[in-house]
Amino acid sequence: MDIAGILVLIGDPVQQVFLLATLAVMAIGLAFGDRSVRIGIGLVLANFVLTAFVDHWVWLTIRAAVAVLDGGLFGLLVILAWRSRRWWAHAAAAFALLGFFAHFIALFDQSIWWRAYVGLRWIFSAAVVLALLAGVAEAPFARGYERWAARQG
Repeated sequence: MDIAGILVLIGDPVQQVFLLATLAVMAIGLAFGDRSVRIGIGLVLANFVLTAFVDHWVWLTIRAAVAVLDGGLFGLLVILAWRSRRWWAHAAAAFALLGFFAHFIALFDQSIWWRAYVGLRWIFSAAVVLALLAGVAEAPFARGYERWAARQG
């Protein structure tokens, strides 16, 4: 199966672009990120894979199993942010929290348009991925600062 055959399975062009961009950022993070970036990428990848298995389970107007997974991602990113001194980890956790809240918006206001609910989740998911990309860009500067701080005593 070639890439065109795989892309047809994913869905519409917006989903395809989003998925390919996410995978590209993940590859960059795994190749050039530090330990905390790699852990964050592992958490997000696990969330993406597990979400694919439970995305079809709908309760009232939300995907309850996805909400649980997103809540777990938020909690684990908070732990990563506490253990890491990097600003991007805090941003990733904040965006994950907003993505988690998007489930409750759809639950409490059942008149919300379904695509708006899913789109809001995608926007916050993309923001988490961009925060991880910022972590990759910031990693060399952070290592340089840590070396400088260690020399200062």
